Amino acid sequence: MKAYITCPCSHSQNRLNLLPIIEAVAKNSGLDTFVFEIGGTPEEIFNRDYSNIKDSDLIIAEVSERNHGVGIEIGMSYCLGLKRILLLHEQENVTKLAQGMPDTTIIRYKDEDDLKTKLEATLSKIMI
Repeated sequence: MKAYITCPCSHSQNRLNLLPIIEAVAKNSGLDTFVFEIGGTPEEIFNRDYSNIKDSDLIIAEVSERNHGVGIEIGMSYCLGLKRILLLHEQENVTKLAQGMPDTTIIRYKDEDDLKTKLEATLSKIMI
């Protein structure tokens, strides 16, 4: 099983620090991972991301900051039949459209330790 891991990076880079944590939890749960990459032309970014999402079974997206790119990736994942885990800081909100997507789990977390614990628990259920 492969997970595509993403977060917003255009407004601030606050969420980028969570990527190694999310990837480590996913790998420890037995997942192969692809963490989105910054850089390239718009066409290269689209083709790389679409190819990696298409080759995945699951998307794990940090959605505490609004971001068009992450929203598009989530939409692609739905159209391609992937499961979704959306990570959301407890002080933030996510659109009702994302909340209503089938096969979507939203994890609300308060800090990095809480995120790790909740993501591990969620992945253990998905990996069964």
